[in-house]
Amino acid sequence: MRSAILVLAILAAPCLGAQAFHEMPRVAWSTPNPDYPLKVRVLSSDRHQERHSGMIYTNSYGSANILGNPNIGLDYISNCDGGFLHNAEKGEYYQGKWKKQDREIEILVVQTGQNHFEKCRIDVTLKPAPYSKDNPPPRLVTSHR
Repeated sequence: MRSAILVLAILAAPCLGAQAFHEMPRVAWSTPNPDYPLKVRVLSSDRHQERHSGMIYTNSYGSANILGNPNIGLDYISNCDGGFLHNAEKGEYYQGKWKKQDREIEILVVQTGQNHFEKCRIDVTLKPAPYSKDNPPPRLVTSHR
């Protein structure tokens, strides 16, 4: 009986560790903030997480448009806690502001179930045209371990 319990404990330990390893992705903060005038619509996103010295690191990348007149297409990378999801709902966007003009944007995100925003910096590469049906974002190449 003891050996059966020990075997179960050994088999369950990796599963329990895997659950603690996962950091939940963030979503768009929806309360308007006038200090963040950019409207960043994330069209595609992917992320992968790694653990080093007990810390979880998240690397994210994807494509987005800055909504405006005119719209501006961009690709981004970031290493914000948990990463963040693409905007699934029509009219949804992340509020942002330039930290380094044409190179880095800070967006407002929130962890599901929380009531305070977090700041996430994304490094951007501007594109000559916004993404659209005629100019779709590149397909994401994912590699999950």
